[in-house]
Amino acid sequence: MIKFFRKIRQQLLTENKVSKYLLYAIGEIVLVVIGILIALGINNWNQNQIAIEKENRALANLILDLEEQSNQLVDFISGENEYYESGIYLSEHYAKNKEFQINDTLFSKLNILGARITFKPINTTFQELISTGNIGLIRNEKLRRKLIQFFNEMDRISEISAKNNTNIVDALYNPLLLKSTVFIHKYEYESDYTKTVFKDISNDQNRIFDSESLENLYSASRDVLEKPENALNLFNLIQIRTQMANVQLIKYNELNQEIEALIKEIQLELEK
Repeated sequence: MIKFFRKIRQQLLTENKVSKYLLYAIGEIVLVVIGILIALGINNWNQNQIAIEKENRALANLILDLEEQSNQLVDFISGENEYYESGIYLSEHYAKNKEFQINDTLFSKLNILGARITFKPINTTFQELISTGNIGLIRNEKLRRKLIQFFNEMDRISEISAKNNTNIVDALYNPLLLKSTVFIHKYEYESDYTKTVFKDISNDQNRIFDSESLENLYSASRDVLEKPENALNLFNLIQIRTQMANVQLIKYNELNQEIEALIKEIQLELEK
């Protein structure tokens, strides 16, 4: 092809047809420019297709992460609900009896509140997009902003959850619990989470302790809780722990609703 065009140029120059040569040269330049533009257009189209494929892969992985997070939240909601219900039971128990009456159910409910769940965000895909600078692959600016806000909110909730567990459950509630009550579990726990947490302890303790030794421990616990200041401290911590569970329960339910809405929005984006 190049030889063909060169031959035409030489022929025009030889025949001294300068005007035709100039027209031909201009036409050749135009063809070259058109060829370059077509090549650039094809390259841009290819690059755009690659970007779209990367975006779709990222959106699909975000959906997988969000679905896994939702499944985790279902377990967390079950656990926090049992903490809350245990706290309500203990409050009603005290209101009815004007004291903490020692029995297996009471101890089980108290010890349920000594367990806790630390929320951990499932954000592998999002963190990868941020760390590699590829968050811009998500072209829908509104969706991109929602995702950033959502994952930032999950980090905030995780931090608050960890601090509450450390400052309230570990530092305040459990030390008082161990000083004033018996760590024995004969009660049938309501959720799979607490059954898993306490199953081995329950089996071991029920095997080791007989009724006489348990009664001695119960008597010691009664002596401690008969002191008004000890009962007051335990009552106040039960209220704080119950409120903590309630706040977490509300927040986890809200997160699950946000996840459901985000998944639907991402799916719509993938269908475009």
